[in-house]
Amino acid sequence: MGRTQWIALVAMLVCASTFWVWRLLVDDENRPAPAGPHEPDYYLVDMVRHSMNKQGELQNVLIADRVYHYPDDDSTELARPRMEIYNDSASPWQVTAERGTVKANTDLVLLHGRVEIWRLDDAGAREFEILTSELRVFPKVQYAETDNAATIKGPRTVSKTRGFRANFAHNRLELLQRVRSRIEQDDKAK
Repeated sequence: MGRTQWIALVAMLVCASTFWVWRLLVDDENRPAPAGPHEPDYYLVDMVRHSMNKQGELQNVLIADRVYHYPDDDSTELARPRMEIYNDSASPWQVTAERGTVKANTDLVLLHGRVEIWRLDDAGAREFEILTSELRVFPKVQYAETDNAATIKGPRTVSKTRGFRANFAHNRLELLQRVRSRIEQDDKAK
């Protein structure tokens, strides 16, 4: 190999390495800065939040044993959240869960773990009960939904379903898939 060919080969290698270094620098500029640690900046103990509608009537109450706010993604974690959702009925809907999350700038409360929903009758007993997990609750519009399995217990019925939509404002429940129900005979009818 001649001297000219060596110089051309070295020049090509220098150009290739220069281009490679330039690409690395450009990629570093476009790459987002690493996120800070996911650590709370404040917490609350025994939080109770009352929400009213435009007419000043109580719409819902959110209670949690502990609340942790995370500034890196502006999310809020709830320990043992409990909700009371009010409508025109005498008794509010009750919703409890093991954990909850509220994402930044949303009207959505995500409930995790075992979730129970019920309403009490005039005697103070549960007249209607739903057991499920991973529930999405939109408190402002009094709506909740899940795609997970659920068991619904009424005064004389037990239903199992895969997913449901609950409209608390109108006391309606839509069962979505694989619905199986059992109606128990009333003891008085025997």
